[in-house]
Amino acid sequence: MVNVDGEIQILKDAIKEYGSKNGDGLYSVSYGVLFEKTANTLEALNGTLRAAKRQKKVAFDAELLMHPKDKDVQVVLLEE
Repeated sequence: MVNVDGEIQILKDAIKEYGSKNGDGLYSVSYGVLFEKTANTLEALNGTLRAAKRQKKVAFDAELLMHPKDKDVQVVLLEE
């Protein structure tokens, strides 16, 4: 069974580690970088992203992100 909260924490840590602060002072990283950097730590990146978005911990402008099509879409961390 997947620990969703644990997966979301890994996601949040990755956004902070591989991203940078945007004009609003929030951490942001492209989906392509996130996809590559979490390939070995998050088995279900899209599921984790969707759960985090539902919990308003992250934001991105798509229903579902696909690599490589959405590699430039920014994933923004709303809650550290």
